[in-house]
Amino acid sequence: MSNHGHMPIPDLFHWKGWRMLGVLLVAGLLLAPAYWNGYPLIYFDSEDYVEISFAWQPIIYRIMTYGAFVSIAKPFGTLWVVVWAQGLMMAWMLHEAVWAWVGRWRPQVFVGLGVSLSLLTGLPWVVSQVMADMFAGMAVLGVAVLAFGSAIALRRRLLLVPIVALSISVHMSHVAVSLGLLLVLTALWLGAKLSLRMPRPRIGLVALAVGLGTASVPAVHYAATGRAFFTESGQVLQLALFVQDGLAKKYLDEVCPQGAALKMCGHKEELPYTADEFLWGDSPFDDMGGWKAMHDEAGVIVKGAIAMFPAEVAQAMVSNTWTQLNLIASGEDLVPMTWHFVRTQLKHYPHDFRAFRFARQQRREGISFDALNKLQVPVAQAAEIAMLGLLVVAWRRRDRISAGLLITVLLALVGNAFVCGALSNPHDRYQNRMVWLALMSTIICAVRLDQRFAQRKPLDEAARRAVIEMRLPHKPETKG
Repeated sequence: MSNHGHMPIPDLFHWKGWRMLGVLLVAGLLLAPAYWNGYPLIYFDSEDYVEISFAWQPIIYRIMTYGAFVSIAKPFGTLWVVVWAQGLMMAWMLHEAVWAWVGRWRPQVFVGLGVSLSLLTGLPWVVSQVMADMFAGMAVLGVAVLAFGSAIALRRRLLLVPIVALSISVHMSHVAVSLGLLLVLTALWLGAKLSLRMPRPRIGLVALAVGLGTASVPAVHYAATGRAFFTESGQVLQLALFVQDGLAKKYLDEVCPQGAALKMCGHKEELPYTADEFLWGDSPFDDMGGWKAMHDEAGVIVKGAIAMFPAEVAQAMVSNTWTQLNLIASGEDLVPMTWHFVRTQLKHYPHDFRAFRFARQQRREGISFDALNKLQVPVAQAAEIAMLGLLVVAWRRRDRISAGLLITVLLALVGNAFVCGALSNPHDRYQNRMVWLALMSTIICAVRLDQRFAQRKPLDEAARRAVIEMRLPHKPETKG
């Protein structure tokens, strides 16, 4: 009861209430493509992850950790749970980023950031998929918050550790990029002892999250199979890229006439022009035994080509990395799914059948991303350029937080392009899943630098007089 005897009216718009409503609003914006589609977006790989979540058996060209995450849908009987969880986690991570790095007007900046990312980047289309792709950018953002987000309480950063670890664990490319970022942050930490301008990251929680995420991959595999391993397909993926770059054929032309005991010698004139066609199309790959049978031979060919043609391999890696950096369009292979997905996976979720069948994605014309990419690709490119300019400004103003965030995102984008382009195969999907970080960091750092500048801006004469008058003791007027 209040002092006047009335029941207290609950303050639905209290500070914390606004924050929770803001997170729900941003999560809803990030899930807009799924609701517009009528069902979560399904990619070719989604089928394998759903199968892993039920069969709990490895598929040689997938790791099992995202399949374990997809298991959260099983008690509810719908794959909607997967994307709902993804939307809430991403919204909460963006919320923590704003509270860590923005000084004033945080709720407004957070909602504005959510609207901007939803309209101007492909992030909502990534969040709305039953795929691990969303976690690539979230892992990088989480690492940055743990490293440079000391403005938020320690307990909140501790709560982020398992989310960041999950983000890292669901794909091997996330593991590789995160380990690279840990090395970069360690170098920055050492450099900060020599220069006051260098960002000063906090390494402890980052190392904990990266360690947990990395260790989770062999741990999940051990729980399922009794064998601890990271991946059994890396060498085959590298071989496919060497086929695409012509390096495999060049190596085989050298060693096969000398009697090399390689199955590919009998098929070297039949090799296709692309890695995807080699692995998934009409190629001699299946005739040679497929993934398991080619694992060891793939390692021999890759190592042999590197040793025999190091300059050509290095040139191809640089070229593929650059190609991957520029492949940032949304919607790659988000095409109508075949009835195979219905027959094999929706048997586990029969109540989803109608929504999946009548989703926009399943229509004959599919979903067109042409208009969207005409807007979002130039925005992403402009944001990447703006990051470089903001880094210069942050460095000159000794804003080590902004500099640390920008360096982390820039190197993550380059590292992701190297891991996915030079070590796997360049695709729009691989870089699109992370390029939204460029606009996010540009907005946050621009707001942060503007607020810091406003705090330091000297008062004009009228403002100084007003402040002096406010501070002077009030003297009552006298008559006479």
